[in-house]
Amino acid sequence: MADPLAEKLVQPAVNPRHLAYCPTMDLIALATIDEHIHVYRLNGQKVFGIANKQTANKVKQIKWKPNGWGINLTDGNQVSLELNKLKDEVTLDDMISQNPRVKSMDAVPDLPLDLALLDVEASLPKLSPLSSGGIENDIFSSRASLDTLFQPLTIGSTDSADILVVGFEDGTVHLSIYDFFEIGIFNLLQASRGFQDSRPILHCSHPYSTTHSMLVSTPVGDQEELHIVPLDLRLLSNAGRYLSLLASKSTQLHNLLRYIHQAQRQMYNDFKASQDLPSRFIANIEESLQEQAGCNWMQAAYHLVVTGNCHPEVKEWLVDQLGERGHKRWEKATTTGYESVQRLAHENLLPALERFTVLVSRLRGLSRFQLSNANLGLSTQEFDNVLDTINCLQLMTHQILITSGSELRRFLAFSAWLRQEIDIQASDASVAEFAEKDINVDHASTLEYIQGAMMQSQLTSFFNLEVRGEEKPPWDLAAEGRSLFELYKRRFQNASREDSSASQLPTLDALMKYLDTQCNAIFNGIAETQRRSVRFGAPVYLQKGAPSCMDMRMLREHVEEKEEFVLYVVLGPVVHQREVRIYRIVLEIKNGMSSTKIMQGAVIKTAGWEVKDVKFVDDDELVLAVSAKSSSRLFRIPYREIANASGKLAYATNNERSVGQRMDGNHDHSSIDLSSPDVASAYTWQDFRGGVSWAPERMEVNGRKDSSPGGEKFRETKADGGDEVMS
Repeated sequence: MADPLAEKLVQPAVNPRHLAYCPTMDLIALATIDEHIHVYRLNGQKVFGIANKQTANKVKQIKWKPNGWGINLTDGNQVSLELNKLKDEVTLDDMISQNPRVKSMDAVPDLPLDLALLDVEASLPKLSPLSSGGIENDIFSSRASLDTLFQPLTIGSTDSADILVVGFEDGTVHLSIYDFFEIGIFNLLQASRGFQDSRPILHCSHPYSTTHSMLVSTPVGDQEELHIVPLDLRLLSNAGRYLSLLASKSTQLHNLLRYIHQAQRQMYNDFKASQDLPSRFIANIEESLQEQAGCNWMQAAYHLVVTGNCHPEVKEWLVDQLGERGHKRWEKATTTGYESVQRLAHENLLPALERFTVLVSRLRGLSRFQLSNANLGLSTQEFDNVLDTINCLQLMTHQILITSGSELRRFLAFSAWLRQEIDIQASDASVAEFAEKDINVDHASTLEYIQGAMMQSQLTSFFNLEVRGEEKPPWDLAAEGRSLFELYKRRFQNASREDSSASQLPTLDALMKYLDTQCNAIFNGIAETQRRSVRFGAPVYLQKGAPSCMDMRMLREHVEEKEEFVLYVVLGPVVHQREVRIYRIVLEIKNGMSSTKIMQGAVIKTAGWEVKDVKFVDDDELVLAVSAKSSSRLFRIPYREIANASGKLAYATNNERSVGQRMDGNHDHSSIDLSSPDVASAYTWQDFRGGVSWAPERMEVNGRKDSSPGGEKFRETKADGGDEVMS
């Protein structure tokens, strides 16, 4: 008999089809009937929720990541990732390092692998958070999210790679590693030409197997045929021990690109905002000076600094329009803009570029090995071009720091002079009384600012975001074997004279787009190489008809004196049937390619019971939730080996195409008949007595071992309106 751990009445109406139990923590994720996602603890405390802002999107599936850190949601059209922001103080190492690589003291060290896995990034300064700036789904605005995105490889994670498999209703399968490193999209028609309008409905894998299995439904007339389609991921064996490093660093490279883009956009936006207010002030005086004095503001200001003679229009503007309040606004806006540019360049952009260089250098080191180069799809020349572009960005960022610093100093001198002129023109006192204050004004810097940055800052040449036509840029010189960095260096060295080639060099934004193009070429090359290592195996026919419930589990068993991977598939009753079918498929995997070795089946008769759900609890037993008019039960049935049981479940070997028909006739199959009271009593695990207002509707097993007699934890949804959850 199973003892309930907790029972909670959830206020939102729960959709019993969407329920997921966290594999590492006592958390339950569920979807409501209005397509919102909620995560609860066992005591009913809500951890967080995900609101569905688009009513057209529907939740199709909820799945926890294997390490329990995050939830993957699919709505049939897109895949989104929501990081789990728990309130408990749980470190990432505690969550992720579940299978640490243990080395004995006398083990032979693997020097190439140890050097490749040497964590250099951990010694670099942490990146500073960026302000959100109103950007939706911003992930760089907090320290916690930055630490999650740029976490180093742990000891346990270097021997494995997290692969996300997403099946869509149009019959395509999307593969990615570490949530970003996209391998590609594959169509089930590659497995069989008869898979028109087919769709994957269930997926199963094993941590030590390079072959995944999918349960595929194919419409045939007014019925559906179910097939098992193996998915051979030979990239796991071809790329070998460097796959985890490659995927992890490529993911961090992509995140760094996004971080650098956001820092560059914030620099531009802050600088542009700082120039708006001074431009409006200057525009107000420009028109009057052109009409009355025949000059512009720069000429009038220069004349005022040198001679002390103030035009009447300038005096009126200084006293009546600008004044002390306007001067303070001008000074604050401009000073804030320059300081923001300096801060973003020094604290965000330069450290990100340095970290980017380290990541690219590590991947470049992998590309220089011929074996890994062929298996990983890396090109040393492409990494050299990326490093050349990064050097240009670093040089430009340093130049931005120098330029913004010098212009800020000149503006502060100009601001001090402007404030003094406002006081002089607004006062009735003689100019001689202000002579002592005039000594503190830096006239040289003031004149430099009036002639230069006041009318057009040099920073505008770095932040020019005008989109040009789609002609070939004249600065795309890397393809010709010339260094873009050398041209940039020569441009800044000869900044005092005109240079036509320097004027054609890209701005900061154009250089960022160029870096994007180079990195995308690298990512596409890697993905294309890995796509060639993915194939669909031969489909295995199971039966006709859509079952009411189903589950899959892949195990490693000793078959005919060899270690083989065995796939177990349990299918609930089809319409007008009262039996649960269990299939046992032995897969033989050689060089990453799978084939079906043995096909077997067994039957559990459920006459008199309505099957609600069925799940594999562990590597030995499955749980069957049934209900009748008077009561509901949970049956716990061993599906591998049975000892001391009154009813015996045995598998019979079948030919692939005849397995459905032979199981329909129950020929050559030993079965468990739960309609027999003695047999039902032998397998009963939990009996819900009559008179209770609810019945089991859905089970979810998380597969974690504990010290209780039950061994594994599972969760159950009750159907009294779909609002109650029990553990």
